[in-house]
Amino acid sequence: MDKKTPMAKVVVRREMCKACGYCVSFCPKDVLAISNGLNLRGLHYVYVVHGDRCTGCGICGIVCPDVAMEVYM
Repeated sequence: MDKKTPMAKVVVRREMCKACGYCVSFCPKDVLAISNGLNLRGLHYVYVVHGDRCTGCGICGIVCPDVAMEVYM
């Protein structure tokens, strides 16, 4: 019997993100990257590049000083 493990989902609130890069640096699965795009405040923001790799560890949310990350299981 092949059982699929449900993957976690990371949501970035890009208007709150200032691309400090903590979440990108600390993610053990390289799920996140810094965008070339700008949010409404004129700041670069983080986006999900490899969402299928997310394990739901929540490190991104813990290290984010702007509370811009949400992790769902």
